[in-house]
Amino acid sequence: MFEEVLSRLKPQIKESELPPGWWGAYDLTTNTIHLRPMLAPIQKRSTLSHETAHAVLGHTGHSPRQERKAEELSASWLIRHELFVAACKIHDTATAIAAELDVLPRDVQAYIRHIRRTQKQEDLQWLPE
Repeated sequence: MFEEVLSRLKPQIKESELPPGWWGAYDLTTNTIHLRPMLAPIQKRSTLSHETAHAVLGHTGHSPRQERKAEELSASWLIRHELFVAACKIHDTATAIAAELDVLPRDVQAYIRHIRRTQKQEDLQWLPE
């Protein structure tokens, strides 16, 4: 899904040296997504989705709140709910669910936060802790 949004936004995508610990960054002023060189394909896809979420949300800075919002939006693009539910019935850790869904554990954790925030708690008994 994020690929559709990415194609509409048409950002420039560049490999760039970034601060330690950063895999990507979005520059609203130039509509550019910067990605750390040498990311593994799964890291690159997750980071590209995350930075696309920053673009869609119009983020101009860097704060924990903005990061959480971008993480949750990105996860909602990367994870199909019905596949997530099925994976939760088989696995009980974010790492195992992520492997099943071909996403990163951080994407699973963000998706769990997203559905806990947006759905009735009594409907979520099956979620892993």
